[in-house]
Amino acid sequence: WKSIISMLQIQGYDYVMSIEHEDPLASIDEGLGKAVQFLQQIMFKQSPAEIWWA
Repeated sequence: WKSIISMLQIQGYDYVMSIEHEDPLASIDEGLGKAVQFLQQIMFKQSPAEIWWA
């Protein structure tokens, strides 16, 4: 997932992320909460700085 999210951000995508939750072992709230928490951990929040060393 990290690679997919990173590639979307590299390509300039900064819009909606849809989460499909169909796990019968988790409630809707818990499944959605875990998915959101996971995505928040792997997404960069700030724009990258300019490359100063090249």
